[in-house]
Amino acid sequence: MECPMHKFLIVIAAGGILGLPTGCQGDGAAPAALGTQTSQATTKPNTARDPVKRSRIRESAIATLLELTQSQDPQVRANAIEGLLVAPARLKALLPAALADPNAGVRTVAAMAVGKAKMTDLIEVVRPLTEDDSPFVKAAAIYAMRACGNEIDPTPLGAMVTGDPSPRVRAHAAYLLGELVDNGTSSLLREAVQLDVPRANPAEIKVLSVQIAEALVKLGDDAQLHTLRAALYPSTPEELDATVLAAQILGNLKDWGSEGQLRSLAAMRDTTGSSMPIEVRLAVAGALGAMGKQITTTEPEAALASGRESARIQGAWALGQIGGASAMHALEKTLGDPSERLRVAVGSALLNILEDDRSR
Repeated sequence: MECPMHKFLIVIAAGGILGLPTGCQGDGAAPAALGTQTSQATTKPNTARDPVKRSRIRESAIATLLELTQSQDPQVRANAIEGLLVAPARLKALLPAALADPNAGVRTVAAMAVGKAKMTDLIEVVRPLTEDDSPFVKAAAIYAMRACGNEIDPTPLGAMVTGDPSPRVRAHAAYLLGELVDNGTSSLLREAVQLDVPRANPAEIKVLSVQIAEALVKLGDDAQLHTLRAALYPSTPEELDATVLAAQILGNLKDWGSEGQLRSLAAMRDTTGSSMPIEVRLAVAGALGAMGKQITTTEPEAALASGRESARIQGAWALGQIGGASAMHALEKTLGDPSERLRVAVGSALLNILEDDRSR
């Protein structure tokens, strides 16, 4: 099975409802060079200077994601909603239906979107989900209401992160506490790291520790960056999921101090001479791209063009983090692919590049 790519939503990033496969598999291919190491962040090249072209690509990507919110595949529906967060005005009309979706993962993503975009006028639609049967949905609804300024009691989130029997629920709750940036929860998160999770396997515990470390960094505890950097060195194949997640988080956090470790990770070989799995190498490429580092798109573009759907999806994600004209061109060519899961990744990646360019 392959490692998933980290996204803002923890039910996708660390398992939860949509699932975290266990173990990354290599493809035996030699990794492409990640480009010359730089000591400072570099600006991604502007993707499309022609505003008409930019607008056309953006509308095509949005139209693709809007169409995919109606997919029969709940993972596609959830990822399409997440991808549309950069176009909240287009997303808003879809959220009431998504909040009532029969799939708990979709409801969770929709509630998270309400909180991320601070859609305060949807609070009353979210409120019933604070009593949802799914702990993932319930936690996301509490987050959404708190993020929108409602004074709903956040205690259930704390109870989840310290006492839920599922390490995935704990990781989900930890992520949400980090997103709320409530410094009063720092001690609770530190306590959660020390607590036992009966029947959880070591790989799940590793992912949980990475997620808690990310939350603490968001709360201002930069010492936890060492925990994230340490996770880049898996001691067993089962820990590669946490390695991928840690790399993506370090990119999102713009931890420039980890650049050398990330580049070394991508070039690492085991005792048999095999390279790191493609999932790890793409995670590193995307992380460096998210930091604004100069990096080649050769391997992500090759992955996007490969026959294995999971590698193509991860290649699209990495290109969306790296940006630049070459990445945009490769993604745009793939926007009409027959695979819904690939199209949603490509559409989201294109919007991410355009949004990143616009913010500069």
